[in-house]
Amino acid sequence: MPPFLRRLFSRTEPPARTLYAAIVARARRPELFLEWGVPDTASGRFEVLALHLFLVMHRLRAEDRLSAFARALSEEAVLDMDRNLREMGVGDLSVGRKVKSLAEALYGRFGAYAEGVEGDDAALSDALRRNFFVETQGTPDALSAVAQFVRREAAILAETDASILLEGRLPDAAMSMIEVPSGG
Repeated sequence: MPPFLRRLFSRTEPPARTLYAAIVARARRPELFLEWGVPDTASGRFEVLALHLFLVMHRLRAEDRLSAFARALSEEAVLDMDRNLREMGVGDLSVGRKVKSLAEALYGRFGAYAEGVEGDDAALSDALRRNFFVETQGTPDALSAVAQFVRREAAILAETDASILLEGRLPDAAMSMIEVPSGG
């Protein structure tokens, strides 16, 4: 079979799509919602996914040579938003407007979280309070747990060799442990 047909009919997913699927799978773990007090609603799921996606995007954007891959991962997120809205029954005429609004919200969170990760604990807590806990009042313990999670995962991903991400995989240690808030 000629190479162009092999690529056309290949069942292998592009690495950015595979990585995005891994991020979504980790962001959908029920314990995140239960232990952090995030409601299992469309908005709550968006917030948890945005946080997990931010962590990987932040790592990718740390190296100029990964910008094309970061862009491809970002495109996968936007395509997924479009797909999900259509599955939820949003009419074709309003899907584009809603996707644009969600993408703007996503990139706004990326900016706020980047400032928080690069700043002090107060800056990170403020970004989480404004964005991650937008639908519910996060308890101080939950806020602290999420902030610790973000710092730990950002550190793990910073030390992760780019080749792992470029293969569409997350490092085994990243995003695997959840801090349980005491009394949260």
